[in-house]
Amino acid sequence: MSSVIKALHAQPLRTRFKPRHFVRAGLLGVLLFAVFQLQPTTTSLQQVQQRGELVVTGVSGPTTFHTTSNGTRGLQYELARLFAEELGVRLVLEDAGSTEGVLNAIRLNQTDIAISGLASDDARLTRLRSASPYMAVSEQLVQRLNRPLPASFDALGAARIGALAGSTEAERLKALTRWRSDIQVIEFEDTDPLALIERVDNGDLDYAALNSSEFDARRSLFPNVGVALNLQEYSELAWAFLKTRDRSLYNAAQGFLARKQADGTLGKLVAFYSQGNTFDPYSLRTFQRDMAQRLPRYQKLFMKNASNHGMDWHLLAAIAYQESHWEPSAISPTGVQGIMMLTNDTASFMGVEDRTSVPQSIRGGAAYYKMIVDNLASVPEPDRTWMALASYNMGPGYIDRARKRATREGEDSTKWLVVSHHLREMAQEARQQGRNIPVGQALHYVQQVRRYYDALVLATTAANDNRVALNSQSRRAIQ
Repeated sequence: MSSVIKALHAQPLRTRFKPRHFVRAGLLGVLLFAVFQLQPTTTSLQQVQQRGELVVTGVSGPTTFHTTSNGTRGLQYELARLFAEELGVRLVLEDAGSTEGVLNAIRLNQTDIAISGLASDDARLTRLRSASPYMAVSEQLVQRLNRPLPASFDALGAARIGALAGSTEAERLKALTRWRSDIQVIEFEDTDPLALIERVDNGDLDYAALNSSEFDARRSLFPNVGVALNLQEYSELAWAFLKTRDRSLYNAAQGFLARKQADGTLGKLVAFYSQGNTFDPYSLRTFQRDMAQRLPRYQKLFMKNASNHGMDWHLLAAIAYQESHWEPSAISPTGVQGIMMLTNDTASFMGVEDRTSVPQSIRGGAAYYKMIVDNLASVPEPDRTWMALASYNMGPGYIDRARKRATREGEDSTKWLVVSHHLREMAQEARQQGRNIPVGQALHYVQQVRRYYDALVLATTAANDNRVALNSQSRRAIQ
């Protein structure tokens, strides 16, 4: 091909062509067309595999992906990581900062997959190609709970409703309030759901519009805010792809999602990263009270001992809260005791003489957790953390046995979902033999600690920045 192109460029420019020149030019055009047609076309899937990277763009947060001192985690990280591994490439996550930034990235072909956070029926996705949904959510209005709940949206009186700029909820509100001059809808730019909910909590807004997943992930900080009503009962969230004739990457993703749906992986990931009933109204108020009254007494000890072991202090504090609700005199029916609820054997092994001593208990608990983590060094994060937490609760021996079973069956023993499946099988076999393995308790324990960890990170982040950004956010009135 290069010789043909060079020959073409070598011809001198002429001011006038003769008929035979057109014939030659036509033949040359046919030849060039044939040569280019013979060149192989690189599909979008092949491009991903050739560069060795799958680029996924979204907005970082507790419902998508976020980076901790123990690595990146979150529902979208876990799901995208599995897809990248299936393709044999490295996952690259990019935070676009806003929904519009995500849409721009996919429209300009700067990313392979967009996590838009928009409902599948959002008009802005019509020029993109949406994959099968990974989650169903409700679009909600939230309000302070000291006010009467509205019977329906039509029953709303004069109100100020806030929404994130560019969100599906903002678009939904535009349609719903088209003829409602008494309702002011305010679209907030450069902000996040946490700041939006706080505006409702402090009375700056009557309502905020969010999807159920976004609100659930942050409700631990707002015991006085709850769901007023649903704007849309059922909305689907899905990955978005550039809409071209090349469907290779899209088809690969569709196949992947179908398999993960069929084998239960997708459902387990969604359930694992949900909030469950951890923060029901009573538990939420208890958690808020304990953060205000108990955590300040022990926070420096958590920070010091976590730092000694290269550990995130929020995680150490979350373990302690799940164990004892930060109560130094806590004792269980089985005899574990103290703020970290150490057994006699573990306390003795870690050099803890008095389990009711807060400094000794926290020091021993942190050292014990670190020992467990070190024994799982071959397991990548976040799976290492989940396995370490289960080991802390039920003992490392069970996790070792489950991992060995996974290896024997040709499965990946570094994946928490795989190991937890084998733990369930071990428990079922034990019940058939009249024995009991506390697997259900351990799986619940891992989820609870993760939820408390997320809540502590949100709370301390909000406290540290003092919500300065909240008061300087730009906003524009839709009506």
